[in-house]
Amino acid sequence: MDERIEKWIKNNPAIFRKIIAVVVFVFGVCLIIGAIRDWDWLYAPDAHYQSKWGMGQISRYFGRPVARIIGFVGGIFFAVVGGIFIYGVFK
Repeated sequence: MDERIEKWIKNNPAIFRKIIAVVVFVFGVCLIIGAIRDWDWLYAPDAHYQSKWGMGQISRYFGRPVARIIGFVGGIFFAVVGGIFIYGVFK
């Protein structure tokens, strides 16, 4: 299975770049919308310690308002980076 994916990526680099650009852009937009609408599933503090850092861990340690600000700023970053890549690959 891995060889097929690797072969597809090598044969279709432009399509792969477009997919990655759109995913990064949509991720950024979701972070922005989640911060504005205060999505519980994204910004609720995690109940227990995990070794992975996510928005729930940031909420737990720094508070939900700080996590929403970090999510908003991070969302702008990802949306801009994704938008630049989208502009570059669809140009």
